[in-house]
Formats: sequence, structure tokens, C-alpha cells
Amino acid sequence: MPGLFESAYSAFLYRTEEITMRRTVVLLVVLGLGGFAAWSQGAQQAGQPAPPPFNPANFVGTVTPRPAADIRLNRYHFDAGARTNWHSHEAGQVVYVEEGRLRAQEKGQRTREFPQGSTFHTAPGVPHWHGSFPTEGVTQVSLSFGVTNWMEKVSDEDYRRR
Repeated sequence: MPGLFESAYSAFLYRTEEITMRRTVVLLVVLGLGGFAAWSQGAQQAGQPAPPPFNPANFVGTVTPRPAADIRLNRYHFDAGARTNWHSHEAGQVVYVEEGRLRAQEKGQRTREFPQGSTFHTAPGVPHWHGSFPTEGVTQVSLSFGVTNWMEKVSDEDYRRR
């Protein structure tokens, strides 16, 4: 009888392991979906925080809020040698160099260099490009006003020109 007992016991263990495995898989799927839902909601909220309500008590004189729908805030990291295409902004752009050094050029002008902590401003409608140095990356934060008009790629010759 030991063989029959061992067979029954093995079948019992196999069935128990199968049930445990199915429950584990179902639990992991439920936790994974719930975690993804929580993460995506948190990411959306963190990426788009609601602005604080306007409080006139925080200002001296008459201050009136204006819509900001035509203003875009972007934060990009450019690897060494990376740059934008030539482009212009309907109402201008301000770029803050958060980390590294930025290279920028307005059409017809020399290439300029901006160290960490500095800003580059371009007037409305002026074609320009900006990006990293050939040997080091840069992280920039930009405020772009109005529509961006994208143009041709910056040639390696233009990029290297000073």
C-alpha cells in the first residue's frame, strides 16, 4: 500500500501546487493592474499640477492673471552632439541651462555658448537652433511662446562653425 499512498499524496501535492500557482498568478495580475492604474494617475497628476488659485492679497497694485494656453514648458536632455533642427517661435523662446553647457545660434549670427545657470533668449520669429556641445550633454528648460515653426536640420558644418 505504500505505493498507493505515495501516489495519492503526490497527486494531492500537485493539485495544491497548481491551485497555489493559479492564485499567485491572479494575485500578481490584480496587483500589477492596480499598481499601474495608481502609477498612471499619480504620473498624470504630478505632470500636470493644478495651478494655485489667484490671490490678489499676494500682490501690491493691480495684477491680472492671463491665460497661458500658448506657452509650453519643456525640459530636455541632449546627449553630446545632439541639437534641435532650425526653428522659430511665433512669440519667442527662453531657454535655461540647467546642467552642462548649451550651444545656440540664430540665423546669420555666430554660434554662442551658454554655461550652466544662464539663459538664452530668442526674439519672435527668429530662426535658431540650440543643443549640446560635441563632447558633453546638456539639460535645458525652455519656455516657448506661440506656435513653433520647424525647419531643416542643422548641418554638421553649421553646428561646428563658431
